[in-house]
Amino acid sequence: AEPAEEPANDDGELTASGEEEEPADPNALANFRISEKLKDKLKSKGINALFPIQATTFALVLDGNDLVGRARTGQGKTLAFVLPILESLVNGPHKATRRTDYGRPPSVLVLLPTRELANQVHADFEFYGGTFGLSTCCAYGGSPYRPQENALRQGVDIVVGTPGRVKDLIEKQKLNLRCLKFRVLDEADEMLNMGFKDDVELILGKVEDVTKVQTLLFSATLPEWVKKLSMSFLKADRKTVDLVGNEKMKASASVKHLALPCNKAARSQIIPDIIKCYSHGGRTIIFTETKESASELSSLIPGSRALHGDIAQAQREVVIAGFRSGKFLVLVATNVAARGLDINDVQLIIQCEPPRDVEAYIHRSGRTGRAGNTGIAVMLFEPRYKFGVTRIERESGVKFEHISAPQPTDVAQSAGNEAAEAIASVSDSVIPVFRQQAEELLSNSSMSAVDLLAKALAKAVVSLFVVVYLF
Repeated sequence: AEPAEEPANDDGELTASGEEEEPADPNALANFRISEKLKDKLKSKGINALFPIQATTFALVLDGNDLVGRARTGQGKTLAFVLPILESLVNGPHKATRRTDYGRPPSVLVLLPTRELANQVHADFEFYGGTFGLSTCCAYGGSPYRPQENALRQGVDIVVGTPGRVKDLIEKQKLNLRCLKFRVLDEADEMLNMGFKDDVELILGKVEDVTKVQTLLFSATLPEWVKKLSMSFLKADRKTVDLVGNEKMKASASVKHLALPCNKAARSQIIPDIIKCYSHGGRTIIFTETKESASELSSLIPGSRALHGDIAQAQREVVIAGFRSGKFLVLVATNVAARGLDINDVQLIIQCEPPRDVEAYIHRSGRTGRAGNTGIAVMLFEPRYKFGVTRIERESGVKFEHISAPQPTDVAQSAGNEAAEAIASVSDSVIPVFRQQAEELLSNSSMSAVDLLAKALAKAVVSLFVVVYLF
């Protein structure tokens, strides 16, 4: 007899058991020069593989290259620099020269456009860098100088901050960049939009010899100023990783884009119904063009909170923490939060009107559909200004699905689905407690079990105050 054919075990072929094996993930953590401690930290966050921008840039950064990295919003640009920088400082080229003494100047400077984003990148460096005993200082406007100055006096490894506050600390001679090994510009295009052009150039100019420092520039888009920055402040042999290229479609492909005609006066009535129909019980961010609109809408939408520039920093942080933890699920924000929030499970984005430029639409809609999730972005527009929708479609490649305002039956059906999901999620352990009442209800009623369950769902919906106007 001929010998049995041995099953293969590579590239999705058959294993020894005769079952088909999944192809190995080329972006799996095991394929990168990541220390075991850092892998354990990543796995504790449910991360077992790198995103494309992270996988593509990791070796380039670890090998000492200056880099311009471009990817769509929400595709993991932050860890694309956090991970290789930490490995380089602790286990790579900079291990031998990294200082650990009291009062040491920082080895890393990261610039970001908003205090919210600075806080979140700071938290990432603390979480992953804390494994190696690295210290981090977060410097941004609206917060007291003294704690930041004290931290710098004692010595830190990493400074994360906004351009305005970092410039102030440099000019006050509290922040010294003479030992800098890395400098990172994250969301560089938004720094230009927010008026930080001069501050950024001043800070970068403090390092006279660009060959002495490794510079990483990450951005969702590459306007002319960002290109000039890369030519002026990055080495001539810099590497470029562009995961967007010349594609017209620059918005996240994991987001469904909807457009709904709505007069300004009707927003407060329609938006709650949009949330009920499209948020699926998840988080929603509503973007307005003015602080006044944000405050007004927030006061009209039950359970929501406002976030804008007039809110004191301490209160802003309370609001963001509450939204992140799920204490409330609807955030009404001005553009200050469009790049400043990094929360992966936002289900719905509502923009109250077409923004002035297409990049603003891309950045805002990119707050959902992040980290492999899908999301929905709804844009409201005044019917007579429909050209704003057409302009965004033309310039971004986004194709809107045009919808009408949700009807009472739509809201009821959506609420019923949520109630059904809530019932399905109840533990089986409670069934014996209510079994007798359920049996009595069935035996004493002339209705079918399905009709009784429908009434129970309706009661659950009413108790949640979502379609009370139907009854």
